[in-house]
Amino acid sequence: MTTVSVNLSEELQQFVNGQAEAGRFDGPAGYIESLIERAKSGQEKLEALLIEGLDSGDPIRLDADEWSHLRRDVEQRLSNG
Repeated sequence: MTTVSVNLSEELQQFVNGQAEAGRFDGPAGYIESLIERAKSGQEKLEALLIEGLDSGDPIRLDADEWSHLRRDVEQRLSNG
């Protein structure tokens, strides 16, 4: 395993320590490692979705009404978590 040093502000250090002390992580390093794993997983998922989109068929033109509908759909999904 490789060691990496990270300089954090006092506020961020307190936050990281608080997360570790809450028992959800194996110390501050465990918390930071979980953030990196989450970012990696998110990137892999995004890449898979982009490839799926590229392979989904011929492109279609979207008019203003369709863009408006898509925006509402995305906003609703984001608000629902």
